[in-house]
Amino acid sequence: MGVGVEPRTYTMIKIKSVVFILLLMFAFSASASWESAESPHFRVYYQAGTTEPASILQIAEDFYAEMSRLTRRTPAGVIDIWVCDTQKAFQASVHAPIQDWAVGCAFPLSRRIVIQNPTHIALAKLQLAQVLRHEIAHVLFGQYTQKAVKEIPLWFVEGIAIYFADEWMPGRHETLLKHIFSKSIIPIQELTHRFPRSQAGADLAYAQSQDAVRWLVEVKGIETLWALIEQLHAGNNFTAAFEAAVGWDLATYNIRWHESLAERYHWASLLSSSYIFWGGLGGLALLGYLVCWNRRRQHLNKLAQQEETVDAFFRE
Repeated sequence: MGVGVEPRTYTMIKIKSVVFILLLMFAFSASASWESAESPHFRVYYQAGTTEPASILQIAEDFYAEMSRLTRRTPAGVIDIWVCDTQKAFQASVHAPIQDWAVGCAFPLSRRIVIQNPTHIALAKLQLAQVLRHEIAHVLFGQYTQKAVKEIPLWFVEGIAIYFADEWMPGRHETLLKHIFSKSIIPIQELTHRFPRSQAGADLAYAQSQDAVRWLVEVKGIETLWALIEQLHAGNNFTAAFEAAVGWDLATYNIRWHESLAERYHWASLLSSSYIFWGGLGGLALLGYLVCWNRRRQHLNKLAQQEETVDAFFRE
């Protein structure tokens, strides 16, 4: 299961706002009327009777408050969130190549987010808050690093969004484990400009992006990550910014991250296998039964011995 957002390319965000609005209105001209609701930092567009904008605005504002380290120096402006009632409407409104399984897309430089109806998000076994936080993270990070935005690799962009959104998806963990032990991890340099188009391939790309950024924080610390973000905010090239902030060039980082996978996930792989997991539970249950049976047998033997012993009172 993927994160539910299409891997965003930077050609998408070059679409002019006016053109987008015209296309959107044309695509929905035969649909129900659109309404809007606003909060201090967000504006939600939705079709009457299809969703509750108050909950969307609340989730958005709560997350915005968490991201004060980005928003304090982000250019002022409202972020638009378009909620599409159908997948067809979603595809039309994005107006870019996007997979059928995607439920959200962000256009950071246009401060725009497009998501599917929360009901569809739930059917995809995702949470509205998770999707919103991820897409808002894209917008805030893109706004903050817009001077260098074209140079930032896609794996880092997606990894940052997942990290900031604090996403936890067990499916990604299982996906990563499976490919670690089948030796089919995608070289991270191949995730610089685009992700695989298949859902399975994209699932792996997201899992790798999440792990790559998380591992960077684990080994170098959160302030190193922020130092890198500040370098990008200043407009520095990603390659140079990474080396200056992290102390490794990208090639060294890629090698060390890849080597760390087998080390960090060696024992976890045993628990990740459903066969081993359920087999282990069965084994524990059998072991428990044998222990109880042995104790019961010992107790019965003890009682039998006591019954065979003649009490001193009855001895002649």
